[in-house]
Amino acid sequence: MFSEQFGILLLLGGLATAFVVTIATTLVLSKYAERLGLIDKPDHRKIHSTPIPRIGGLGIFAGLMVSLLYFSFIRQAWPLEVGALAMPNIYFMTGGIVIAVTGLVDDFKGITFRQKLVAQCLIAVYIILAGYRLELDFGIFPGYAHMVSIPVTFLWIIGVINAVNLIDGMDGLAGGTFMISLLTLTICYWLMGSTLDLVFIFAVSGAVLGFLTLNTHPAKVFMGDTGSLFLGYVIACYSLKTSTLGDNYFMFMVPILAVGLPVFDTLLSMSRRALRGRPVFYPDKDHIHHRVRKVFGGTQRIAVARLYYINLVLGALAILLCLANDWMALLILFLAALYIVAVVWRLGYLNIREMLKKRRKPKHRGLLSTGGAFPYRF
Repeated sequence: MFSEQFGILLLLGGLATAFVVTIATTLVLSKYAERLGLIDKPDHRKIHSTPIPRIGGLGIFAGLMVSLLYFSFIRQAWPLEVGALAMPNIYFMTGGIVIAVTGLVDDFKGITFRQKLVAQCLIAVYIILAGYRLELDFGIFPGYAHMVSIPVTFLWIIGVINAVNLIDGMDGLAGGTFMISLLTLTICYWLMGSTLDLVFIFAVSGAVLGFLTLNTHPAKVFMGDTGSLFLGYVIACYSLKTSTLGDNYFMFMVPILAVGLPVFDTLLSMSRRALRGRPVFYPDKDHIHHRVRKVFGGTQRIAVARLYYINLVLGALAILLCLANDWMALLILFLAALYIVAVVWRLGYLNIREMLKKRRKPKHRGLLSTGGAFPYRF
């Protein structure tokens, strides 16, 4: 039987495979990005000033799949020694392929927000039927809580998919945020003695790290909807099981804190637009990554580092929540609320006068009412 050290080397081999394949695939495809129409051109809402290939999502997916083939080969070559390394759930992978294809179609041809939302809803229903749940346990009415978990899971999957898509507004931000959330959730699983999907964790980590080498400011490529929708789907599904761990009634908050930055940015954006009398998905340039740079100044790298820090703090609170009893969990959630309010206040979102100003009809209202192309690319 192979040693534990050799098993770690095999896992690192899978990570390295995904890393190299992602970089190689992305660089090759970037040469044909303009011909394929996969170029992200600058406009009034975007920070970059030159056209950037929107091909990174394909690179991430290629790196992940090749790495999974590597692990499959290893399992067939040494079934007794490495048979414990389980491959990803087929239902989970099927949903991931569908959401990646949805993003790819949008990157190539452009589809409306409603069409993407229909695809996301179908995928969410499919995953729920496959047994994925964000479990709620309040200590009373267990049957009712289980029933409520179904619509909550549905909203969670759709919400996180779009939240990761929305946070993809600065070089390295979406990929780095994903990695922080993935690390947080993996630590939670490990601390609570749950089975870790090591094959998928190492494969997707290698792919995203490979992409980040090309996406860190100044970015050579963007991930596009292919990457952002897929990574949103992955972290949404991977986070669900943490709600079943631990010994307190607030474990359902662990995924919310672990994926904290994209989730709270989305909630802030929707609230801000509603207060200004605009549709909740109306485009603007006032996301949390815009505010961080506006308030603190500095380069994109510094702004992204500040946002990483916010997500790391929320991730640390999620890990502490896993280990807490009911009373300690309440204290941790109180501290999390204080931290979030402090961040929101420091970024100027609690300026009521500013939030309520410019309550006017959006220019793109006609598009929303007629079902035309949605003005904001998710």
